[in-house]
Amino acid sequence: MSAQPFVPSQDSTLASTVARLAAVIGNPHYPAGDRAALRRWSMNQPAPLAFYRLWLRHANEELPPESRTEAWLLLTWCMATLGHDTHTPTRRIGQALAESGFSEGRLERLLSAPDAVRPELFMSAVRFLAAKGERFDLVEAARFLLTTDGAQRDGINRRVAETFYRHLPNKD
Repeated sequence: MSAQPFVPSQDSTLASTVARLAAVIGNPHYPAGDRAALRRWSMNQPAPLAFYRLWLRHANEELPPESRTEAWLLLTWCMATLGHDTHTPTRRIGQALAESGFSEGRLERLLSAPDAVRPELFMSAVRFLAAKGERFDLVEAARFLLTTDGAQRDGINRRVAETFYRHLPNKD
């Protein structure tokens, strides 16, 4: 019997996988070389061995299907880039972006981006947040990256925009 590829079918599975990976990458005892390899990864590059090692040792699942690997790579890149204590389940992405001064124009480009551009814009947003020392809910980020259904993606975008505008400082 062959093992089935990992496809998060329930939020609890997704949440536990994200939390586990974030805790491992954020642990001070996680190899600095592996963290650096994840941080150096960029789009259209092969997955570093650090990703496979992390996943197979700590995700407690088979490797993600090839169609989802880039999204998971991007998420682990995000964890490595943000550093320790990166996963803050009570802080939504929109809130972190609003409170850190992310522009409305950049948010609009991110939320309306076609699939080919979306990952690069997400990386740019994460770099912005990392520079500001911001943390956010990585489960929400995982949903943002892994969701391919148009209606579900619209719902995610709507929640990001809603929390962004609810937390945007008044300029009056």
